[in-house]
Amino acid sequence: MPVAKDCFAACAATVMTAHGGFRLRDPLLDGPAAHGIGLGLLSVWIGGPADAPALRALGRDEAGRILRAMVWAPLGASALPPGPDLALFDYAVEAGTLQALTDLQVELGVEATGAPDAATLAAARMREPAALAHAIAAAHAAWRETRGLPAATSGRARRIASARRDLTPVC
Repeated sequence: MPVAKDCFAACAATVMTAHGGFRLRDPLLDGPAAHGIGLGLLSVWIGGPADAPALRALGRDEAGRILRAMVWAPLGASALPPGPDLALFDYAVEAGTLQALTDLQVELGVEATGAPDAATLAAARMREPAALAHAIAAAHAAWRETRGLPAATSGRARRIASARRDLTPVC
């Protein structure tokens, strides 16, 4: 079976650009965030409490390392085709890997383990990438709606939605 191209750099650039740099109050996280990373994720990464100045100082390169290690890799996103990889990564940056993977598994009709197991990855590769990316995006929008967040927020949503709609692989 051919190995999927690892599109992390392109997907991370898309998601980090969509989330933007430092914001003192990110509506999703209800606190400070930078490049899609909040205090909780940064605290886990550094092994202790993080604060707003640490997030403000967080550069894109370091944010990329954090997102690769703590979101992309646990998702098994490098084993997904272009399109679904971006949609699932974007969802997981906001909702966490467990939520994103569980919703993917429900969509695929496989056991909802919350892990990127062989059954999940095989089922994902059997689906038409554009249709799967759209299904993931719909689950993400539903998740946002249950939290009272808009399904689309100005620039962030336009950039992600454009990448999903076009389904031009970002890598």
